Amino acid sequence: RSKIDTMAAKESYILDANLVAKAYFDQISKQVKSSFATDKAPKLVGVLANQDPFAKMYAKWTKKACEKTGLRYETIECKRTELEDKVYELNDDDDVHGIMVYYPVFGTLPSFMAGVSMDSYISNCVSIEKDVEGMCFTYIQALYKNTRALKNSTGESVKSILPCTPLACVKILEYLKVYDSKDRLQGKTITVINRSQIVGHPLAAMLANDGAEVYSKDIDSMFLFKKDSKGRGRLFETQANFEDVLERSQVVISGVPAKGYKVPLKHIKPGTVFINVSSHENVDKEGLLKIPNVTYVPKVGKVTVAMLQRNLLRLYMGYAKKPASAPAKQ
Repeated sequence: RSKIDTMAAKESYILDANLVAKAYFDQISKQVKSSFATDKAPKLVGVLANQDPFAKMYAKWTKKACEKTGLRYETIECKRTELEDKVYELNDDDDVHGIMVYYPVFGTLPSFMAGVSMDSYISNCVSIEKDVEGMCFTYIQALYKNTRALKNSTGESVKSILPCTPLACVKILEYLKVYDSKDRLQGKTITVINRSQIVGHPLAAMLANDGAEVYSKDIDSMFLFKKDSKGRGRLFETQANFEDVLERSQVVISGVPAKGYKVPLKHIKPGTVFINVSSHENVDKEGLLKIPNVTYVPKVGKVTVAMLQRNLLRLYMGYAKKPASAPAKQ
């Protein structure tokens, strides 16, 4: 049975995401130390083309975390009108093994080239061999098809890259034993608030792929993600009421990028896991912790950075690592 089923008598508490991230950082550090010389470790480049203070803070976290695990990291700043060319330049740089762009850059501006928005267009400019965020069309399509592995140029199987913050949420739920070792999320109901293309939408699909019924709430709509007959997380129309859905949910994940937004506490039931993925706190923390047996995760950033590094290593091993030379014939 899961933790949220068996801890009914215990007090609510706050989970420090560092506890989740530590095991991954330790594993990454060990792998880097044993596999690479200091100046030959995989290199990640973060591209800043906006003035978002949270993006700059995230860049500093990423640099510090990479230094601790032995990976190489560099932040490059450019004007947003130069971003596309900078991405192509990094795609062609053999010394760069992972590229991430700190979004939003153009925000809601429509695309001048292709796709719905300029930001989505830029994400599709990143090579799949270096897309450490898993945001290009190839990886997003694989996610929605529940395709777990792709083939590289030599025909070898390479695990598909998943978006870092949604993946961090999954790892936190695994840590809390919300996931069942056999049935994964089968039988669980989860509410994800905010259907962004970077977090909310892919997260809902990932959780549905693992068996949950996921209610995806945005400003003016609600949709249900669940597995179809082919085992893929798919979008379904629903007439469900937001408040009723909250009351049925064992997990609530909120990522609304607005300082004033708060999830209504009267619909949060005892035993709920509440994960905040916004840079703003989407809940009254004191009120939430008065509800029996709630687990509150106020920040996921450190786990997101760990998943970023994990993705970088997977990209390097799958696409950049040179195959071992065949032994010389005698």
